[in-house]
Amino acid sequence: MPTFFLDALPSVPVFAALCFVAFLAGVMRGFSGFGGGLLIAPAYSLFLSPTDVVVLVVVLNLLTTIQLMPDIVPSVKWPIIWRLFVPSLVGVPIGVAMLHTVDPMFMRKAIGLIVVSVALLMLRGWNYKGRRGKVQDILVGTSCGYLTSIGGIGGPPIILYLLSDKRLSAGDFRAICLMLFFMIQLLALAQIGFSGSITSTHGVYIAILLPVYIFAHWVGAVSYRYSINGDQAQFKRISLWLLLLVGLTAVVL
Repeated sequence: MPTFFLDALPSVPVFAALCFVAFLAGVMRGFSGFGGGLLIAPAYSLFLSPTDVVVLVVVLNLLTTIQLMPDIVPSVKWPIIWRLFVPSLVGVPIGVAMLHTVDPMFMRKAIGLIVVSVALLMLRGWNYKGRRGKVQDILVGTSCGYLTSIGGIGGPPIILYLLSDKRLSAGDFRAICLMLFFMIQLLALAQIGFSGSITSTHGVYIAILLPVYIFAHWVGAVSYRYSINGDQAQFKRISLWLLLLVGLTAVVL
């Protein structure tokens, strides 16, 4: 085994924690279409630098979205995708530029606060009741691109904006989230790669975590396919409480 691979391996407790979080996040994302990055980012920020967190979140989600494409493509609402993706082209480079200057402690607590806020809002059943139009689409898309590239957590603006759209079914929402995140994460990864921030160490961690995440994604996707509405609601509540716990941990530690 190459020396750099051995040197990059985490300690056994850290390895176990990273794999456990990857499994929970994979099941959550495979089932609901979101939540993987929201769970991984605050948890991994306890052990890794902001750049490492973003690279791992983006790569893991990109590679596992591919396995869901046959299921989600028929349900994708492309007009909504493009209205939100185009503004993200502005947010992504801003986030990448700031990624290299952000203080790790500040970033961890900021990520934790965002995750806690989203979990609390969704647990309370809060719905966005404002207008929906070009201005709102631009704000949501830009903020999603920015948060994806600086923290790996671009989901909150999209989730809160679209979840309350009564015109979208649960399947539509899941497909839109997965496809939109895939496109924005691909853009963010390209930007980070051009900045020279992707290293061989990231490859080692991805090689370790990807099989776990892929299997968990499959478990989540199969569970979604065979679940009924009651099961979906219960799973959502459990996922949100888990996000809340992880977010609070990132804030407090």
